[in-house]
Amino acid sequence: MNREELEKIFDEKKAKWDGDNTFQGLLIISKYFDIKNKNILGAAEHDIIYSVRIDEALQAGLTTEDAEALAKLNWMISEFDCFACFV
Repeated sequence: MNREELEKIFDEKKAKWDGDNTFQGLLIISKYFDIKNKNILGAAEHDIIYSVRIDEALQAGLTTEDAEALAKLNWMISEFDCFACFV
């Protein structure tokens, strides 16, 4: 998958989730990184968390299915070019 395909997924998918969408999204992202050597939670504000950079996830092999799952969980591509989610 490339950047354009990823952005299209996030532009077209409608959020629909049950449970903790933040935690579920972090579980999806963590599949692509060795969490002993890579923090997948990069920063937080009062109502949003920021995860890994988009290019890192794509290079790690993020699948279309997992990108669609993140979009359905109401994750987004932030202005800082990383995955983000309101908590």
